[in-house]
Amino acid sequence: MGLRFDQPLWLLVALLALPMALLALRWLHAMSRSRAWSAIVLRALVLALIAGALAGAAAVRTTERLAVIAVVDVSESVRRFAELGLTEDGRRMSAPEAARRWIERASEQMGPDDMVGVVIFDGSRLAVRAPSRSAPTDLNLDVRMTEGANIEEALRFAAAIAPPDTTRRLVLLSDGGQTAGDALRAAQELARAGSPTPIDVAPIRYEVRQETIVESVDAPPQSTEASTVTVRVELRATDEASGVLRLLLDGRPVATEGDAEGRGRPVAFGPGRRVELFRVPLPPGRVHRFEAIYEPDIGPDGAPIGDTIAANNRGEAFTITPGRGAALVIDGVSGGDPAGAGRVLARALERAGLEVDVVSPAAAPGDALSLEAYDLVVLQNVSAAELDRRTQSLLAAYVHDMGGGLVMTGGRDSFGAGGWKGTPVERVLPVLLDLPEQLVQPSAAIMIVIDSSGSMSWRVMGGARTQQDVANEGAALAILSMDKQDLVGVIEFNTTSSVVVPLGPNTNPERSAARVRSIASGGGTNMYPPLRVAGDMLDGVDAQVKHVILLSDGVSVGSPSQGFRYASEMLARGITVSSIAVGDMADAETLAEIARQGGGEFYRVHDPTILPRIFLREIDIVRKPLIREGLFSPVITPSGSALTLGLPRPAPPLGGLVLTQARPAPGVVVAMQTPGGEPVLAHWSVGLGRVAAYTSDAHRWGEQWLGWEGFQQIWTAVARTIARPPASRDFALSVEEEGDELLVRMDATDDEGRPLDLLTVPGVVYAPDGTRQTIRLSQTGPGSYAARVRAPGAGNYVVTLAPRLGDQALSPVVGGVSRATSPGLRRLRSNEALLERVAEASGGRVLRFDRPEEATLFDRSNVRPVRASTPVWPLLVAWCLAFFLLDVGTRRVAWDRLITREVAGELARMASAAAKGRGGNPAATSGAL
Repeated sequence: MGLRFDQPLWLLVALLALPMALLALRWLHAMSRSRAWSAIVLRALVLALIAGALAGAAAVRTTERLAVIAVVDVSESVRRFAELGLTEDGRRMSAPEAARRWIERASEQMGPDDMVGVVIFDGSRLAVRAPSRSAPTDLNLDVRMTEGANIEEALRFAAAIAPPDTTRRLVLLSDGGQTAGDALRAAQELARAGSPTPIDVAPIRYEVRQETIVESVDAPPQSTEASTVTVRVELRATDEASGVLRLLLDGRPVATEGDAEGRGRPVAFGPGRRVELFRVPLPPGRVHRFEAIYEPDIGPDGAPIGDTIAANNRGEAFTITPGRGAALVIDGVSGGDPAGAGRVLARALERAGLEVDVVSPAAAPGDALSLEAYDLVVLQNVSAAELDRRTQSLLAAYVHDMGGGLVMTGGRDSFGAGGWKGTPVERVLPVLLDLPEQLVQPSAAIMIVIDSSGSMSWRVMGGARTQQDVANEGAALAILSMDKQDLVGVIEFNTTSSVVVPLGPNTNPERSAARVRSIASGGGTNMYPPLRVAGDMLDGVDAQVKHVILLSDGVSVGSPSQGFRYASEMLARGITVSSIAVGDMADAETLAEIARQGGGEFYRVHDPTILPRIFLREIDIVRKPLIREGLFSPVITPSGSALTLGLPRPAPPLGGLVLTQARPAPGVVVAMQTPGGEPVLAHWSVGLGRVAAYTSDAHRWGEQWLGWEGFQQIWTAVARTIARPPASRDFALSVEEEGDELLVRMDATDDEGRPLDLLTVPGVVYAPDGTRQTIRLSQTGPGSYAARVRAPGAGNYVVTLAPRLGDQALSPVVGGVSRATSPGLRRLRSNEALLERVAEASGGRVLRFDRPEEATLFDRSNVRPVRASTPVWPLLVAWCLAFFLLDVGTRRVAWDRLITREVAGELARMASAAAKGRGGNPAATSGAL
């Protein structure tokens, strides 16, 4: 045991004791020598303890406690290619199951002080078991996160979760097929760390011998309208292969030379590569998707010839053309019905020269490439609950980064009344959905009662998120969508219950949402007491709507009649109750009856991922006070807006609107408003795009506008002003695949064909999973710019560039590429060489995956004991406080007077007299007897 100081310079503070002692001898001359020196010593001890605490004193000891962290590869290549034998019931053993058995068998040798932890990884990493002394049983390793395999990130994460007072060893179970990062670099750095970490490897070996892959499908990222492009399809086979290669354009077969009916082109080749070229005329439209499909021939034995896995037999590409303006109307009025009232606005946009598609909210595009096909998107009376959070973020990015136009129209399910408060879309609107306090009084009081029992920790659909995570997120989004004047409270319950957010005004929704997101699972299920507490908290509050949302995934203790009684009593007091049953184990019958007795809605949820949408739907009931119905005459403001320029006046009356207020930001134009000043039509520019808000509607409230000539004029102006302008032809964008990266290149010329130099070219790359990466292209030659970006997964990558020449913004450039298959599925054999280098660089060993009993994980022969340090400054602070009190006491209390000779003699006499008195009493008592 030793002592270490993290910042030893602070120890110099202790030197102040010397001058302090000299001064004290002069100042304390009136005290006795013993009292003065005791004060000096105590003050010196206080200074020494302060110096030690400031210097970061820590007790250091050497320990041989061993923590073994298993790092398990669960990427797609391991799952698909590894042949790991059969289970007891005769089915093929999955890679996660084989890894679980390996860890359990190899851990049978662990000692009483040994610890085992488990980290799984693919493109992400997750700790499924923190280092613990218990045996690793019942591990769930079958979790899918993101595409790819990042071994470096997983190794660093595993080393970081090992307890600091243990010697650590990592054991890597993988095929070595990394698609991102540098595992060898991580191994070398961990070996050079203060506490070297050996990495044992257990290679998961495989080699696919008969396989044909669609290696790539290449099409020009950009092209002119109605032109002919060349699509290049590259195939690779490990053995002789034969089959048919078909090319689809926007889902329809492409007729090629010798294949007028689009049945496909026969190919026979291998082993090696084969390139096929297709000349394809482009039809009208902005985005053209190509899909190449290889279908192997069937041999005499009934098996495909030269192919075993169908997942890598497809590839995609796309080409973007300027095209004629196209608009998408997401119709929340009539759900996309061709004969419904929602078609009125679509027909006005068509007369303005746009090609218009009308879809229901359920059919709204969910990826960047699908949105890129449109220059304008109209949200017509669409509730936020009808579009998931990813689609909402995508709409905001479509405007800000991709230069698209967005219009939100009013209705009973739009703007604040539709729950758009707190969403990504709200941030790009030219109006605020929070109203001034004088317009809206506290309209709702909501209590959310949420289950936090142990069963809520079950993972959702094999992913990394638990039911608790999804439920917490749904409740948090509901809170963020509420107004600051609303009242909100949250209770979590398991065996007991606690108030997470006390019922009160929603003045800090971000803080309340953060508290809800921190709710953790554990314990049993007892929901009736917290249900009653929620009702009691809502009693007496001043709100137009009082509502309870109850969520549970299990069967509660206690009698269901309690819940029925509490719900009916609350309804009698003006409080409604809705309930949500999550999963197959929930007591749906009881929860449904609670909702019926409470006058609310019941939701039966098997897929927890839709919980956020249900929470938002429930919160929608409090948004209706944001609607004002009744005739009013809109006022055209003197703003000079292009949307109302030359509009016939006066405008006919409107029958209602959703209340908002103009965003106090530069560039916001309120073109039309109510006589009271609330916005009716407002617009502004956001990033590369433009957004307009029309708070009335184009059917019910706007009935008198439909025959007015200004109605068509307004929507023609919207089509010309808000929709994205045609792309510039002075920029050529190309995107090429290189390993797990994309090479983005742009060539820029002016109107006369001369190179444009010294441009600033920032951009955004949208991955297939909706994530975005920012890039900045650097100039590589005259008018040429390039950058690289990671692209580990398969699918469509959309690139948006926003070039600038000095302070002048130029036309945005949009293009992209489609990866046929993920890099992990292109690699048809395990990379054992990489794993062996990782073991060698870190001082680890190569173990056998098929012999877990031979894996001596807890052997300490090649691991060094670690010096563990425990901070002792908290103890020093406690002693400092104790000695400081003694220091004050010795200077304030004249204790030295109690030890003078006179006091000592007097105490001796008193003690002698007391002893004599005690001795005489027994003698007197005896004589009396």
